[in-house]
Amino acid sequence: MSVYDDVLTAVIDLAEQAGVYAPIVIGPMPPDNGISIAWSAGNLNTFMDKKAAVSMSAVLNCKHTDQQTAADALGRIHTFLNMRKDYPSAPSFQITNIETTGAPVYLGREENSQWLYGSSLEVKFYLRGDFIG
Repeated sequence: MSVYDDVLTAVIDLAEQAGVYAPIVIGPMPPDNGISIAWSAGNLNTFMDKKAAVSMSAVLNCKHTDQQTAADALGRIHTFLNMRKDYPSAPSFQITNIETTGAPVYLGREENSQWLYGSSLEVKFYLRGDFIG
């Protein structure tokens, strides 16, 4: 796995601590009554010394047959991640901040009665290890 996959997995592990109704899966579209996260197609932005500091955007979406459950889950995750004072680290990365860039919003209702909500996050982290030159 790449360091970017490792960072996304760390964000998932952290977000699941918010006590949501389903495990968070990797991908842009959640399963029925599920939650998903994926890196967005946007830019990988470097900041500070441009060698080790990275900022990436992720989409965080959920579906549920109960509209309130879907809306509350994304709100709970965003609040939990935004209010953190400490973030995960590993030998290859250190997450420094996670913030909401797109608040949870209603996206639509599917024919199978699943309410779809979407949002986005910005994850800032430092790369560590031999690949930094």
